[in-house]
Amino acid sequence: MDRIMTEFIDKHFNDLTDDLAELIAVPSESDDKEKVREALRIAVSQAEKYGFKAYSVLDEQVGIVEMGEGPETLGILTHVDVVPAGDPAQWDSDPYKAEIRDGKIFGRGTLDDKGMLIASLYAMRAVKELGLPLRKKVQLIIGTREEVEWTDMDAYVKSYPLPDYGFTPDGAYPVCNIEKGYIDQLMEFDVSDEKGEDGLYLRELDIGTAANVIPGRAAAVLSDGREIAVTGKACHSSQPENGTNALILMGEKLRTEGLKRNKLLDLLMDVCDVFGDPEGGRLGLRSDGEYYNGEFVHRNIFSPTILKAKDGRAELTVNVRFAYGADMEQIKNTIDEWAKARGGRTLTADCQPAVFVPKDRPFLKVFGECYEEVSGLKNDFTLEYGGTYAKAMPNVVSWGPLFPDEEDTCHQVNEYIAIDSLVKSAKIFAASIARIVLAEESFK
Repeated sequence: MDRIMTEFIDKHFNDLTDDLAELIAVPSESDDKEKVREALRIAVSQAEKYGFKAYSVLDEQVGIVEMGEGPETLGILTHVDVVPAGDPAQWDSDPYKAEIRDGKIFGRGTLDDKGMLIASLYAMRAVKELGLPLRKKVQLIIGTREEVEWTDMDAYVKSYPLPDYGFTPDGAYPVCNIEKGYIDQLMEFDVSDEKGEDGLYLRELDIGTAANVIPGRAAAVLSDGREIAVTGKACHSSQPENGTNALILMGEKLRTEGLKRNKLLDLLMDVCDVFGDPEGGRLGLRSDGEYYNGEFVHRNIFSPTILKAKDGRAELTVNVRFAYGADMEQIKNTIDEWAKARGGRTLTADCQPAVFVPKDRPFLKVFGECYEEVSGLKNDFTLEYGGTYAKAMPNVVSWGPLFPDEEDTCHQVNEYIAIDSLVKSAKIFAASIARIVLAEESFK
């Protein structure tokens, strides 16, 4: 049975990469809702082409691909929206044209999360190819707002029956039964100065592209019209150590420019001073430890990701990834008090709790076994640092696509997925789906 599915995936490799390239070609950045809908329509059309029941709901906020029937449903949660590609000149190839080189497929969304959407679809195709009766239902649930506020999944959870258990291939292997919570806290500040501003001073700032991306570029305008730009390295905000925050670099740069102090410069320097400590020590929010009931949950991590200022008004976004067991409300309130002390206020605070799924659940045993059998690697239940749709529904874990020691280019320039990893993921998912939906017993 496993051999049949493996051979099917290998035989259809060119189809798989062609389907992925078709999705990559759509610049479905989260805020471009029409392009996101276009990408969703393509995914639904691809599934229909392969004989699945496929449709969209909630005014094309969510796509559904189904097979099988039964008393339990296995859910696979993916998404078609992507973070902005940033400056195309920093890419070695067109971010919206899939390019294969050096055993990798490059393009925005190859890793996060279009590659895994296609891998999941082909895993379902491989199980369908067996021609055996399915005793459970499989739902591939395709979101459109994963990289921003989850209005898609919020609406879906309120309106439709949820799967009994499942996974979202939007992180790393092995099985991530624990996931950090997150807060995207947007604040505004009055940075207009009451007195005349003599001398050289900071007038405008333009830093950041998305709340969950460490900014790779920052721009400033001074009172004499001169523009200053600095370049860092963009990366996912859940692990800021993988990049270099251009906001912090801009603060360091402007310290050397001999600028007259004003409210905007003071705000920038304060942000750099306070959030330059990513573990929140200067806010009094450093985690006491890295374990919860003996399991590794890491620490609270704070990243300033967006700072825009013009015409006397500034908006700042701080992205927080907090450990399971941390007090989400305390973190929000502490940041809000920090803003108020500087004449600011919180506009919005988009939050999702941390995830903890006990590792003795039957469906997780299947995931672990299939991972070990197909990859040849040992499964150890572990922590997902980022934020995934695992937070949207109970009994869902983050699982794949990054294998241990693979480079994580999520949200970075030159994003890619290794071809071997893409294919191997499809085979792992196929084995897991088959083992669950062909069996009579419950995996709840």
